[in-house]
Amino acid sequence: MELLYALESIRTPFLDKLMGLVTNLGGEAVFIVAAIVVFWCLSKSCGYYMMTVGFAGTIINQFLKLWFRIPRPWVKDPNFTIVESARAEATGYSFPSGHTQNAFSSFGCLGMWTKKGWRVLFFAIVVLIGFSRMYLGVHAPLDVGVAFLLGLVLMLALYPLFRDIEAHPRRMYAVIAGMVALTLCYLLYVELWLSLIHI
Repeated sequence: MELLYALESIRTPFLDKLMGLVTNLGGEAVFIVAAIVVFWCLSKSCGYYMMTVGFAGTIINQFLKLWFRIPRPWVKDPNFTIVESARAEATGYSFPSGHTQNAFSSFGCLGMWTKKGWRVLFFAIVVLIGFSRMYLGVHAPLDVGVAFLLGLVLMLALYPLFRDIEAHPRRMYAVIAGMVALTLCYLLYVELWLSLIHI
C-alpha cells in the first residue's frame, strides 16, 4: 500500500484525467475494436494472434480473480481513496488487473508484429496502462505485476504459433480446440465455485 499512498499524494485534476484516458486504452472495447481493425485491414494472422491472446488472457484472469478473491485496495484499507471517476469500472475482485492484461492483447501483440520503432511505443503504452491502474487506486502493485507477467508470457508463447499461421492453416484447429477446452474448464470451475459458496 505504500506505493499507492505515494501515488495518491501526487494526484492532480490534470493527472487524474490523463490517467483516466490512459487506463481506458486497456478496456475491452479498445481491444475488440483494435483486433477487428487489424484482422480486416492489416493482417489476419496478427488479428488471430490478438484475439487468441485476449481470449486466453481473459479466461485466465477471471479464473484467478475467483480463485484468490482479493478485494480492491480501498476495500482492504478504508483510509485509502481512489480517483472517483475510476470507481464505476472497478468492479469485482482486484487480482490480477484485467486492464493490464488487455493491454498486452492489443498493444503488446501489435508491438510484437511491428518494427522496432513502433515496438517501443506500443510497449510504453502497455507500461503506462499498468501504471495508470495503480495511480487511479483501483489496483495494487501485485495485481498489475502478475497481470503484466501473465500477459507477457501469453504474448511471447503464442507469437511463434501465429507468425506464420497462414502457411500452416491447420494450426487454427488446435488453437480453437485449446480455446474451447479453456472455456469448458473455466465454466466447470465457476459452476463448482458457485455451488460451494451456496452450501
